[in-house]
Amino acid sequence: MTVRSKMATLSLIPLATVGSMALTGALPAGASAKTITVKAIETEYRIALSVKSFKPGDYTFVTENKGTIVHALEITGPGLHDPATRNISPGKKADLKVTLENGRYDIFCPIPGHKALGMNVNIVVVGPALHTTSSKGHKSPATSGGAVSY
Repeated sequence: MTVRSKMATLSLIPLATVGSMALTGALPAGASAKTITVKAIETEYRIALSVKSFKPGDYTFVTENKGTIVHALEITGPGLHDPATRNISPGKKADLKVTLENGRYDIFCPIPGHKALGMNVNIVVVGPALHTTSSKGHKSPATSGGAVSY
């Protein structure tokens, strides 16, 4: 092998490494994780989530009020300081961005009386931090109608 062909071969190694990282979904050190989108559908008196298992990471809860009265969404748990949406009128949406850590969380409607009527979902976040996941592909939604733990 000539010196020129050895140099050409060695110059392809970094490209092969980058290509294999792209195929496996590995993130290089220092790369940021993607935010996972969770649809939260609210009706009288229930919350249905599009994701049923949670790992630590950044989430956006896209909350849609498909009911006939005002609702909202609040999440309590480790590392959170009572994040909540504004009041959501029927037919409207609101986003709630949170970072979930390992632990137990309560997702509920903070409108007086709604949580007690069943607008409450309890989740458990467990595992290593997520890197690139979306809510697509999750076919079994978590629903409320009393507390549901995962």
